[in-house]
Amino acid sequence: MTTGSPGNPRIVHPEIKLEDVREAENANVCDGRGRSTASGRGYNAERLANAVFSDRGLILRWSVRPHVDAYISGEVPYYVEVKSCVNRYQSSNRDLGRYGEFRIWWLHHTRLKLENSIYDSRTAIYFFVVYTVVDGIEKEVGKLIAPIEMVDDALENWSLEDHVTMGEQRSCQISWHLLLTRLDVPIERFKSENLIDLTDDTTG
Repeated sequence: MTTGSPGNPRIVHPEIKLEDVREAENANVCDGRGRSTASGRGYNAERLANAVFSDRGLILRWSVRPHVDAYISGEVPYYVEVKSCVNRYQSSNRDLGRYGEFRIWWLHHTRLKLENSIYDSRTAIYFFVVYTVVDGIEKEVGKLIAPIEMVDDALENWSLEDHVTMGEQRSCQISWHLLLTRLDVPIERFKSENLIDLTDDTTG
């Protein structure tokens, strides 16, 4: 399926899932839970975003700016910020923990907003992926794309955090459950569709 218009990114392969990416060349084959496997799955989420928008479904990491995770060429080029998280954090007593959270860095977010407002021919969007872990291996729960302005309206409570390479920076952590609520996306719809496109004005 291919969708897209001058006002919407061109979606070519919505059926590709996060677990498909781990089989690709140079992808991260992450097993289990923890900070290191979450980082590896985050890199795979960037590969997934590129594959979803690629005519050939190429699974790779490639971008045009340090603060951009994926790039969509075309009549209107798109800068894509990719975020992924587990559906539930693991609790100490093996019960379901709290909902997983996306961490959004203010520096990257504001750069994308600024470029979005300056350049008429460039659009910034977010690509969100949620996954569960079954027998140590990720399985996609759902994914969606949304314009940066829509995501901006859903964020609040920025706080300072020490980043390993960027130093002290402001960030916002928001659970995927709360984000979907603020974006007015039903949880069951998120889980049942291959990809929800909130950049499409006809989608509601």
